[in-house]
Amino acid sequence: MSEPTPALLALSDVEYEYTGALVLRGVTLDVEPGEIVALIGRNGAGKSTLLRCAAGWSAPSKGTVHVTGEELRYADRELRSQLVLVTDTPPFYDDLSAREHIKFVLRANRLQEREAEAERLLTDFGIADAADAYPSTFSRGMRYKLALVMALALQPKLLLLDEPFGPIDPVSASELWTALRAASARGSGVLLSSHQLPEGAMPDRYVVLEDGRVLASGSAQELAEKGMSATLSSVLHSMLSADTASCDA
Repeated sequence: MSEPTPALLALSDVEYEYTGALVLRGVTLDVEPGEIVALIGRNGAGKSTLLRCAAGWSAPSKGTVHVTGEELRYADRELRSQLVLVTDTPPFYDDLSAREHIKFVLRANRLQEREAEAERLLTDFGIADAADAYPSTFSRGMRYKLALVMALALQPKLLLLDEPFGPIDPVSASELWTALRAASARGSGVLLSSHQLPEGAMPDRYVVLEDGRVLASGSAQELAEKGMSATLSSVLHSMLSADTASCDA
């Protein structure tokens, strides 16, 4: 029998401690090829920290992070190049225009042939006319769109997004969801945190995080079978209410 294909991302019993306080508490989750997973939870639940650990930007205090079956802390540059994290406030260079940022990132990854794809994404997100301006002159939403263009043009195996729909307008949010579905169709995995999703968007799976631990996970159908609505706000409210009730019992 052939060996099963490892998950693109696998966190096992991950804990993260900051100034003596546990931010993540025994988190275990995975993202399979072609899967979009929505990480939901209240402010301070640990979503951003989880994404940073998943990207290798922060080292867990305990537990392991594997990418395509290889432990991330031992991964080489080639493997790390297959995952991209877009934070909620992406940084940019002061002396490079938006288009120069894109060319720099693509050339650094030897992917110059994707410049045309990047130009298409600039148009789709409505910032093509500002591509020769400096990101320091952009609004927050425009800066986030630029970071998304660079990330999507790289076509990584694993895409990690921190609150991608919050800063951008509804039209661009719909374009982003279309782009994420196209990425998943190519076999890429997506893990995103969000308090809101575009109308009609449905992740393959939800993971509910509260106080640094996973309360529940499952597809919309699996959550519906538990008597919970598949909408983002309803899933979050239902799970947090159930958790509060269990604590009071």
